[in-house]
Amino acid sequence: MTLNSRSLQQAKKMEHLKSDFITVASHMFRTPISAIRWSLDMLLDGRCGKLNERQRETVLQAYQNNKLMVKVVNDLLKVARIEEKRISLYPKRTALMPLLKAAVKDAEPFARASNCVITVRGQLLTVYIDRLQLMQVIQALLDNAIRYSRKSNGRNNVEIVVQLVGAMVTCQWIDHGIGIPANEQHLVFTKFFRARNALHHQAEGLGLNLYISKRIIEASGGQLTFQSSRGKTVFTLSLPTNQTQLEAAAWQQESELTAPDKGERAIRREREFVNITIHELKAPLGVAKWSLEMLQSQRTGKLNVDQLELIDQVYRGNERLLVLVRDLLNLAKLQEGKFSVQIKNCALAPIIADVVKGFQIEGQQRHIQVDWKAPRLPLVKADPSRIAQVLTNLVSNAVKYTPDRGSVTIQTKQMDAKQLQHLASTTPTANITHTNNPGGYLVLSVQDSGIGISAEDQKRLFTRFFRSKNVLQSKKEGTGLGLYITKTIVSLHQGDIWFASKLKVGSTFYFSLPIAQRSYGKK
Repeated sequence: MTLNSRSLQQAKKMEHLKSDFITVASHMFRTPISAIRWSLDMLLDGRCGKLNERQRETVLQAYQNNKLMVKVVNDLLKVARIEEKRISLYPKRTALMPLLKAAVKDAEPFARASNCVITVRGQLLTVYIDRLQLMQVIQALLDNAIRYSRKSNGRNNVEIVVQLVGAMVTCQWIDHGIGIPANEQHLVFTKFFRARNALHHQAEGLGLNLYISKRIIEASGGQLTFQSSRGKTVFTLSLPTNQTQLEAAAWQQESELTAPDKGERAIRREREFVNITIHELKAPLGVAKWSLEMLQSQRTGKLNVDQLELIDQVYRGNERLLVLVRDLLNLAKLQEGKFSVQIKNCALAPIIADVVKGFQIEGQQRHIQVDWKAPRLPLVKADPSRIAQVLTNLVSNAVKYTPDRGSVTIQTKQMDAKQLQHLASTTPTANITHTNNPGGYLVLSVQDSGIGISAEDQKRLFTRFFRSKNVLQSKKEGTGLGLYITKTIVSLHQGDIWFASKLKVGSTFYFSLPIAQRSYGKK
């Protein structure tokens, strides 16, 4: 296989992984965020009872954080799709002036609050472009022009000028604002860029609007450029007037897809996507959690039953988002090689007991028996917190995917090299590679009477973002990252993980840990 063909093969693999990530992220972030927004709207509208001033202020804080999360997720997902050349374009001949006037009308409340006057002038021209995609760009440029303009004679002035230049229609956005520093202008269309002087005017924002706008316009066969000096900035949109110009842009994009370093660039983008998602969502989620706990404790005043139920719904949604961010953080650490384990000789029994106790309470609500009989166990070479993470994930999955009145059983067994090698030769899913520990291994199993895993899905079980069809049909929430992270943790302990499963009967997951010296821990 040639170097170029290997690169293309890697690129196709990364396309698939990226698609999985976008699907999971879109569903897992947007669903709870939307549910949170609905519940907060109900509270603020007073449909479940009137809030006192302090309660309303606390709910509004949670609402603003939710609004910020919506924008973060939408912008990041737009970037991910754009970078995989998955911009869906439905171009047609479109009159430009009505779009501009509609955008100006929508922006009127913001413009009035900013004491800004917007004028639109120029020729009545048509362009060949996707109307919805162009509207995103127009709104972003208009928002920036209003936000960063500066008062002159007591008011801000923003001009939009349309004219025909050669074969293209140009639309210029002129504001007499703070300008863009000369030493930062080369960064204007890069991801996450925000000029230093802009940060003084607006602290919030990812710095993605101009990057997204430029990529949309270029994919549409046009150009987005700018000129800026202190006190004046002009952004110029050059838009296509016919199908030929759009097709030329599409051909250029297709040639970029076959670039030799496509796979490496896809990996870098995925890492960047995860890191920025984590960074931008951690703060608002933490603030929202604090606000909700204040309301739940009723320290801000008494709430009625309906209000408390809505607060609980919001809190659960916020917790689901925190779990997703935690999983993505672990993924980011794995990708950067910063996911570490602190291995020492430790007793496994207290760790198992603690995890089992937590799930026994949850199991009782659904009449699921979570059982573990504590035998005398040898010490193992492990990181207690990481093994607790492994066990929590496996028991959580077992309880989650077991029907009411089912059972989950945790067991342990000591095995030597020969037993593990025999197991590997007789069990298709047991790819056991660690058998050289002189003291042998402790194998821990988690068995459930749940929905099971199909033969087809078993092949992809430990891959990132994978969720089986049965799991998706069950409508149980999850990131599809738990087993991938679990397998990595076990591997870092010089152990192995495998499973046995039968559809509609149940599954058993096993993992091995190297035994320390021939000494035993407490029950």
